[in-house]
Amino acid sequence: MLFKKLKINTKLLFTTLLVMISFASPVFADSDNRKLPRPPVESSGSLIINWPMLNLNASQRERIRLLKVDFQRQSIKLKAEIDLKQLDIEKLLVAPNSDPDQIRKLLKDRLSYEAKLRTQALENFLSIKSLLNSDQLAKLPRAVNLR
Repeated sequence: MLFKKLKINTKLLFTTLLVMISFASPVFADSDNRKLPRPPVESSGSLIINWPMLNLNASQRERIRLLKVDFQRQSIKLKAEIDLKQLDIEKLLVAPNSDPDQIRKLLKDRLSYEAKLRTQALENFLSIKSLLNSDQLAKLPRAVNLR
């Protein structure tokens, strides 16, 4: 009797966890289909900016290019970690005897990588913004593509 009740409670726990994860976090969502409010961004994670509108000098263009390449390297690694954690979560969610604490840990790890990615994207943008002079900073709001 106790085993049967424990089995039912485990099934209920996994079902509840699956529903909560589906609604509370876009665990099963394709990363391109998330509907979170964000500024328009390129696939690299950077804002879509009309760079010619800012009249950048050669030095600024080169430094921005280097910052973007560095950010792309970092983001590729973080996105890969996010995807791997996602696969592990999905595997454990459907496994008959998976440990709920392990699933929670993997979800926390995945969310931590997502937070790192967003933080690095912000730091990248702020680094680029720091290279702009006052005239370029004044033009920046108009240079951002707000679709």
